[in-house]
Amino acid sequence: MLSLPIVGQAAPLSPLAPLAPLAPTGEAPWLHVVPGAPPLVLLVHGSQLYEVDAATAERLEAADPAALAELQPLATARGALRLDEVTPPPAPTALSLNLAQTCNLGCHYCYADEGRFQGQARLMPEAIALAAIDRLIDGAPGGQVTVGFIGGEPFLHRELIHRAVAHARARGAGAGVTVRFSVTTNGTLLREQDVALLREHAFAVSVSLDGDAATHDRHRPARDGRGSHARALAALAPLLANPGAARLAARATVTRDDLRVDERVRALLALGFHEAGVSPARTGPAAELLLRDEDWPRFLVAMVDAADAELTRVRAAGGRAPFRFGNLAIALKQIHRGACRPLPCGAGYNYLSVSAEGDYFTCHRTIDDPRFAVGDAAHGPHLAARRRFVATRHVDRQEPCRGCWARYLCGGGCHAEVAAVGRAGCDYIRGWLDYCLRAYTAVAGELPHLLTASEGLS
Repeated sequence: MLSLPIVGQAAPLSPLAPLAPLAPTGEAPWLHVVPGAPPLVLLVHGSQLYEVDAATAERLEAADPAALAELQPLATARGALRLDEVTPPPAPTALSLNLAQTCNLGCHYCYADEGRFQGQARLMPEAIALAAIDRLIDGAPGGQVTVGFIGGEPFLHRELIHRAVAHARARGAGAGVTVRFSVTTNGTLLREQDVALLREHAFAVSVSLDGDAATHDRHRPARDGRGSHARALAALAPLLANPGAARLAARATVTRDDLRVDERVRALLALGFHEAGVSPARTGPAAELLLRDEDWPRFLVAMVDAADAELTRVRAAGGRAPFRFGNLAIALKQIHRGACRPLPCGAGYNYLSVSAEGDYFTCHRTIDDPRFAVGDAAHGPHLAARRRFVATRHVDRQEPCRGCWARYLCGGGCHAEVAAVGRAGCDYIRGWLDYCLRAYTAVAGELPHLLTASEGLS
């Protein structure tokens, strides 16, 4: 009936108590049949994935008691994971600093209001940035932390980036803490000294580019209305040609007026980025650009086409090239780990974001939104506020999530997007995960080294 499991052991979770009981809305699904040849079955608790024969798949889909009974011991063995609870939030290990809550571009779809978040344009004082870094490092003795720089456009405050990196490196060395760095930028303002900094300190650099020049300039103009693509590439050219220790990823926003994915990814990878991925526009000021219910099926087709093209490229290279389509690479990595998560991301849990005034929020998308406030400049992050946030957003405490087979692979969706627009796109997410589960089995059978070698997955 079953082959050997083809995912790894999910890590057990420690309990967080007390919590309110789960709402009695019916039994949550504990398995999911993935159609195809051969069919697959996902045991939801523990994210166990098995190959099954066609007859068994039919019996499972028909809820045949004997077939279900045969699987139940496997589900129970791994179902002991305390997925109805989560550990108390640890000291943060990742922090993003909103150094410049302003931007030099005027992107039509910007959810962050050009970094202002419906407030005034402002820059973070140096004292706020260094104090936040000190708190982060003090909470992780002997460990590892990540300091991220974001905006708006963080290179509008470049002097503070350089000073903050120097401070973090010195403070980390004194505390025995390894400090890593990341930055999210539109790339247009990079100077020679910035490129040197990114190379030397092994920055993870995420560049907001939407594809080729015509695609990018359609919705990412400078403040004067001119396109920003050429300016970004001119500033990025030295880093793309010689990234040093930096790792470069491009991230494109897909709007409903142009749902192409593969074309965007290929254009970005051709520029020399290590990885390129896409995000659908779900929130922002231009309603005509945001994906609607009728757009999600077409977006899924576009995503699958891009992933198929990526698999074809990797196979053609004989497995000697890594996956570079970021959305697929991330999904394969999580499936291979046996990811089984009750939250969508680390927001509020081990990752926080600091506003220009020094207040703490659950992530960079929730800056200045009081619903997501979890600390202040005077006292730092508040454990009680973080604990409440995490507990109430557990995937088994949200509807319709707790009745979905994909809940521990999805984690319930971006907190900020759910708060703004609800859970539109859930069918897309399930369709994408079905595809990725099948893609994983193909890669595991044909090119397993890409799942175990660090260079195989971006």
